Amino acid sequence: MSNKLPVVEIFDSLQGEGPYLHPAIFLRTALCCFKCTGFNCTLKAPDGSIVTGCDTIRAVSTRFKDSWTYFEDSSSLVRAIQKHIRHYPHSHFKQDLVLTGGEPLLHLNNPVLTETLDHFISRGHDLTIETNAALPVSFEKNFLRQARFSMSVKLSNSGEKKEKRINFDTIKAIADNTSHSYFKFVVSKDSWPKDKEEIFEILDNVDRAPDVYLMPLGGDFKTLQENTAFVVEKCIEYGFFYTDRTHIRAWNTKEGV
Repeated sequence: MSNKLPVVEIFDSLQGEGPYLHPAIFLRTALCCFKCTGFNCTLKAPDGSIVTGCDTIRAVSTRFKDSWTYFEDSSSLVRAIQKHIRHYPHSHFKQDLVLTGGEPLLHLNNPVLTETLDHFISRGHDLTIETNAALPVSFEKNFLRQARFSMSVKLSNSGEKKEKRINFDTIKAIADNTSHSYFKFVVSKDSWPKDKEEIFEILDNVDRAPDVYLMPLGGDFKTLQENTAFVVEKCIEYGFFYTDRTHIRAWNTKEGV
């Protein structure tokens, strides 16, 4: 079996979601276990067809596979990431490394990826893994216990079947084996009654529930703005934390930022 790791892009920017809104390097792997057509973002594929899904369609659909880079060893991937390291003369801060997708858990048995992540954690970079938490994850590799998982468990508004998108075993494993992980639920005013029901079901099934962040649905500035006030109000009502999508506020639909 090939160990080639499909990578969509590597770039440095500001982490725009969750509790850690500071400079970061993003490693976006390709492929996902979901399509999430309910999010209604669209993108034209190289073959001219229109693909519908989440706001990272280019990382999900294999129609874009010819645009991906395939890394065969960790040393070459490490070098590619190192090109984005910034040195701050007035700060000791080291950029976070954010592993995103697609769905990164698809690749956590690939040594190209695991050796790369271990390399940067051992050198003082915090690691955030953005995941839908629907796939099994093993914590036999100790460095994963040092990571924080941003669990964006997909709700009914994703268009995916419930039994496929909510994996309590994975959620519990992450909650039990890491100390700074959190939930990040994408919600909207239109789907809120069902969103709320599923969020509380998830929390009721986790012994040690991580912090909960609500993020407004929106793959572009207009849709994001339409949902913002409602989501803020729900955070106040239920005692959840709010997270914005800073990159969309700043750059709208621009990619690689």
